[in-house]
Amino acid sequence: MHTLLDLAFKDSARYVSIVFVLIASIVLHELGHALVATWEGDPTPRIRGHLTWNPVVHMGWISIILIAVMGIGWGRTPVTRSMFRHRRWGAVLVSFAGPAVNLLLACVGVLVGVLAARHGAPERVVEFWETVLKFNVLLFLFNMIPIPPLDGFSVVDGTFDLGDIGARIRQAGALAFVVAILIVNSDAFDRVWIGVVNAMIDTTQRLVGA
Repeated sequence: MHTLLDLAFKDSARYVSIVFVLIASIVLHELGHALVATWEGDPTPRIRGHLTWNPVVHMGWISIILIAVMGIGWGRTPVTRSMFRHRRWGAVLVSFAGPAVNLLLACVGVLVGVLAARHGAPERVVEFWETVLKFNVLLFLFNMIPIPPLDGFSVVDGTFDLGDIGARIRQAGALAFVVAILIVNSDAFDRVWIGVVNAMIDTTQRLVGA
């Protein structure tokens, strides 16, 4: 099985770029949760030290090592929902904040990447911003899958008040998450992911006249 680590021996600059983008994107994702939770009146992220850029705090060493080896990682932001000013909608906002950061980063990536290519920037520069675009679209789509413990489920649950149905789905725990993993590894998900990336590139190229 080929892993991201294989790329370190073939193209070390590309490898470092991907690892950096993944770790930075996950950290910013978690900071999005932390900042909106704080705005909602929850002091938990501040008390637990999550208002920081430190990837170890947001991800832990196991996640960081797995990113470096396989390109797979995660983060976690402690919050106390009962302390949100807007109990139901506060939870929706906090849950969506992380994926929203990834969507914003993807927009920045496609805009800078298209402009860089248009103005003849070095290939490595264009490639870096394409990496920002691709992996942040991936993180957005993955996290918005409406299956616990992903953010998408909390957004759907809070928006539509799933009640007992939502509680039963949460009880599925690891089984539900396995379903999410199967989805993200499917050909259908890949087609959606690449389709969104290409659509963003095409749209941006038209907008900037590239």
